[in-house]
Amino acid sequence: MSVTETFIEEDGFGFVPRPDRKKHNKPKFEIVRRYTMTNKHKASVQLISWGAGVQAIKVPNQSGILGDIVLGFDDVEGYLENRYIGSMIGRVANRISGGQIRLENKVYSLTLNDKTGVSHFNGGFVGFDNVNWDSHILKKHVVMSHLSRANSEGYPGDLLTQIKYSWTDDNQLHMNIRATATQPTPVNITTNCLMNLAGHATGPEELKKHVISLNAASWTFTDIRDCLPTGAIYPVDRTVFDLRLPTQLTKRRLYIVPGGGYNQNLCVTSPSRWCYRFHARILHPTSGRTVEVYSNLPGLQFSTANDLPEPDHNYPPDFEDYCTCLDTVRIPTITYDRDVDQVQKEVWGKDGVRYRRYGGFSLSPQNYPDAVNISNFPSSILYPGQVYSHDLTYKFGLLSENSNSST
Repeated sequence: MSVTETFIEEDGFGFVPRPDRKKHNKPKFEIVRRYTMTNKHKASVQLISWGAGVQAIKVPNQSGILGDIVLGFDDVEGYLENRYIGSMIGRVANRISGGQIRLENKVYSLTLNDKTGVSHFNGGFVGFDNVNWDSHILKKHVVMSHLSRANSEGYPGDLLTQIKYSWTDDNQLHMNIRATATQPTPVNITTNCLMNLAGHATGPEELKKHVISLNAASWTFTDIRDCLPTGAIYPVDRTVFDLRLPTQLTKRRLYIVPGGGYNQNLCVTSPSRWCYRFHARILHPTSGRTVEVYSNLPGLQFSTANDLPEPDHNYPPDFEDYCTCLDTVRIPTITYDRDVDQVQKEVWGKDGVRYRRYGGFSLSPQNYPDAVNISNFPSSILYPGQVYSHDLTYKFGLLSENSNSST
């Protein structure tokens, strides 16, 4: 890859309380740094050290007009109030059942922080998204690092993580994630970058015009009551998770997904679980923008921003509606409590835009959820002396450039 033309600027994005200020007699606040990586075509990526997050990506449409396609916030307060949006997720992305892990005949209890109170979710209360990473410019790259101490959120051992970001002249964002540990510990690090190829402010109306193709022939079956995988892996045939052929994310398509909208781990098709390969492609026909995702991890979490507030309080369908779309698997009927979460806090993003449910999508390569507790899933344990390696690429383009490419 060529990054010789990339220009990087650094500035301040705000201040956050310093967590160790009393112990080390340091200043009360520390600066959150922002890095703007601009290539020779003026397309750019903005990164912030809080959560090692992606704050903006500006790429051209078919008319050559640059537009910001990443949902995010204009100041650090927005990220403090709305966790996970745009941020790096770890030590372990997704859920760990009961917050329990067994390593070398010892049981570790992690914090229980998901909505149901029965699982460990996205690294806990102070996950990778909720800390200020050390950061600096290294030649044509931005490098961020974070030391997660032993017993943080209940995890064993120190875990040192480093991420190298690169932005190329052909609009490819590379994230090279590496980690080492002092004790055996589960590791599953990914990004939760919410996008809308029509522009971050265009909302669900434009998201429903997007067309997606996923390189996934199977999915990890999840109990909708607790969002935990059962260990079963089923083919996507004759289900709403069969997105191998280009599929538009219409209102009807999102409605028939159990729970309303996509938020599912799919198993990426590959001759080897850990090889770098194509995961997904999404295009927005009106703007002509496309993004392809590549990674060396075995799973892909595909989400349509279901957790953003729904102003009209349109609740998801009862799960029995889905049974007509999945006649190969027997699933118990679930009834939703429609009184839950009726009052939702508004989310105001960049430029004063109100973000709404289905206003964006995320494609987050990962290991399978709860892999540490399910023996037939790929191992998520990192041992001392080993190096955790996740190479992730978002490749942005235009429909006219990729119209003849295979999905």
